[in-house]
Amino acid sequence: MKDLSSMTKEELIKLANEKGIKVNSKMKKDEIISLISGEKISPQRASSQKGSAPSKTKKILEQIEKSIENISSTATYVEEPKVVYFAEPTKELPHEYGDTKIVFLVQDPYWTHVYWEISNSKREELGLLPRGEHGKQLVLRVYDVTGVENVFNGLNANSFFDVYVNDYTNNWYVNVPEYDKSYCVDLGVIINGNFVVIARSNIIRVPRGSVSPYYDEEWMIVTDDILKASGLGALHEVVGSGMIIRELEMPFNISSAEFISSFAIPERPPQRKGFWLEVHTELTVYGQTEPDATVTIFGEKVKLDKDGKFYLKMYLPDGIRNIPIVGTSQDGSHSITVIPIVEKKTERYEDIKK
Repeated sequence: MKDLSSMTKEELIKLANEKGIKVNSKMKKDEIISLISGEKISPQRASSQKGSAPSKTKKILEQIEKSIENISSTATYVEEPKVVYFAEPTKELPHEYGDTKIVFLVQDPYWTHVYWEISNSKREELGLLPRGEHGKQLVLRVYDVTGVENVFNGLNANSFFDVYVNDYTNNWYVNVPEYDKSYCVDLGVIINGNFVVIARSNIIRVPRGSVSPYYDEEWMIVTDDILKASGLGALHEVVGSGMIIRELEMPFNISSAEFISSFAIPERPPQRKGFWLEVHTELTVYGQTEPDATVTIFGEKVKLDKDGKFYLKMYLPDGIRNIPIVGTSQDGSHSITVIPIVEKKTERYEDIKK
């Protein structure tokens, strides 16, 4: 003990570790000595150490330890019941719902999609059982109902066409002949040469497949800042902001609001061998007058909208063209003639490299 007392705490910890005695740096020097020598610390020495617990506290701790030991010896461990959760299998949507219906959907300006269902009772009524083996032809009759959407009764369509489908499917993609039209479709069956309607679909509107040919002059406002930022400030100073807008838009719209025979669009050139390039231009003519007036271009009447506006595009060949536009009041007492003079010159260069 005397030798141990002369050692430092660090030396005692090292010695204890060599002897396999578990100690830590928080323990007091006397505690480490007691563990190494196998002796207990006297109460006097323990009470004299700084930070040691009072005797009452020590008794309370001993009582708590005894209580814990008694509880541990008498207590029985009750294992909690294990709960096992079973995931229900995913329920798939039924292939059919027992209804008789047909639904028409828009995919894009050129294609539509239709799906349908025929109930067993309806199949029995029309002799369509067993499915696919009854020998009758199912038909999708597609109607153009543009302008008669609210009064369509199956007989007043503008036109229709038939698509023959088999009885092993319940959906079909249909290519419509024209965009920007309203369509409806009947699912039917041919019986004794007659078309018998099974179900009628909803009416759809196929969107446009090109840029709109209509211009709203009231909204054609372009500021100088926008033009300068786009690099068109110099052109703005020459022709004005309104004309710039039309010049920018013309190349992106090649459809004509009104067809003028004097400027007929040339036919597509025949297929050629080798490299070739065809370039054509269009002229846009627009204006406004009284809504009840009459406007002619080259003597042909132009249609006015409710505000008296008109707009058309025409093919523009090379050369100088006079475009006589005449407006006449409703009573014929007043007329105004405006003749835009347009000149177009096209130059062509070919560079053939050997």
